[in-house]
Amino acid sequence: MADNKLLDDLLSINVFRVGEFRLKSGVDSPIYIDLRGIIAYPSLIRSIADAVYAKRTTIDMKSDIVCGVPYTALPIASLYSVLHNVPMVLKRKEAKDYGTKKIVEGIINKGDNCLILEDIVSSGSSVIETAEVLRNEGLVVTDCIVFLNREQGGQDNLEKAGIRLHSLFTLSEIFDRYCTMNKVDDELVISIKEYIKGNKYIPVKKQATVLKHMSFEDRAKVCHQPVAKQLMEIVAKKQSNLCVALDVLKSQELLDLADKLGPFVCMIKTHIDILLDFKQEVATELKNLATKHNFLIFEDRKFADIGSTVKAQYNSGLYKISEWADVVTIHGIPGDGIVSALKESSLTDRPRACILIAEMSSSGALTDDSYQKKVLEMAQSHPDFVIGFVGQKRMSEKLDMITFTPGVNINSAGDSLGQQYKSPEMAVENGADVIIVGRGIIGAEDPVEAAKVFMRKAFEAYMKFV
Repeated sequence: MADNKLLDDLLSINVFRVGEFRLKSGVDSPIYIDLRGIIAYPSLIRSIADAVYAKRTTIDMKSDIVCGVPYTALPIASLYSVLHNVPMVLKRKEAKDYGTKKIVEGIINKGDNCLILEDIVSSGSSVIETAEVLRNEGLVVTDCIVFLNREQGGQDNLEKAGIRLHSLFTLSEIFDRYCTMNKVDDELVISIKEYIKGNKYIPVKKQATVLKHMSFEDRAKVCHQPVAKQLMEIVAKKQSNLCVALDVLKSQELLDLADKLGPFVCMIKTHIDILLDFKQEVATELKNLATKHNFLIFEDRKFADIGSTVKAQYNSGLYKISEWADVVTIHGIPGDGIVSALKESSLTDRPRACILIAEMSSSGALTDDSYQKKVLEMAQSHPDFVIGFVGQKRMSEKLDMITFTPGVNINSAGDSLGQQYKSPEMAVENGADVIIVGRGIIGAEDPVEAAKVFMRKAFEAYMKFV
């Protein structure tokens, strides 16, 4: 525990209160600690920054930079940075919709270790959210120093997220000091101590990571990968962030549907190897339809093998995928080399791209947090070829990374094979940029009318956040 003088100074400005309070996590508490008032006491901020530095010296970690969780920890991080000559980065609440449109300000060198500073930790949600953004920028986050640990499960939640929590004080310590400095009714002391002892575990709050204040036109401007830029331009022009999955068995049915639905979609997704009568003429005609109706061809191949094998699967054999597919999907299981293999092996001069499978819409999928973290790292290593992720939530705060969400339907909760559905609105609220719809359209009595409904619902849902 840090020295009592710091606690006494803080308690003297009424940062600690007893009563009835609702915490940010939604849990009711008889105790409330509000550190926002410290900005009126520069000497106190300095004392906290010095205490943080003293705690930092006891931690076995490399610390290249520091980041304060918005907003209360920002003055602490700023003074810590100045006093101890540690560069600082600033994580915004949301990306700017002008200028550089950054979500993190400061000089970022990928691989640097960033220490997070926070004022109070209950569930740890704010720290985890900040860490995810920093990690998406290429920084390493392993530790957080917090002024007060409310002892409500935050330490365990952070540990699961790969972050060690180090606190200057705990809730028990600050209450004991409060009772030393103030006359507190015995019954109230007993009540609050029972509350602290029986503190309810607060799980991490899963917040929808919705992209705010960024139109598709502006997304196109920040996308440097040519296929990603083209896709965002198509979405903006057609006002459609709908991709239809044409999982049919006959070539003519595939082409007929592509022709009918092409005007209403930004992409057509295929599983070309399920066609019973595939010929190269089918791929040629599909490319002609893509030009006619201005959509991209998305072959959901889900490559997942060693480099030499995926090169052959991509370029040769019966399907010669690289000749006609603008985008393909890749599993992250083989590691980083699979992306390099495909990127270097395309036989066409036309821009090509891939999407990494981060999550699947089937129940019981093994795409857990550890897998997703590795997939994010793969994407960061290949920004010239990876344009985004297949996932049920937004995987990256980077504006040039596109989230494709499958398993979207309006009238069904799932099927007997484990497929789980969500509505277009739910998908977008969870962070989808492009929704992928299959049976909800091609299984409808009128696929064109169904496509129009999905197209309208998905685009309007996205535009609510612009």
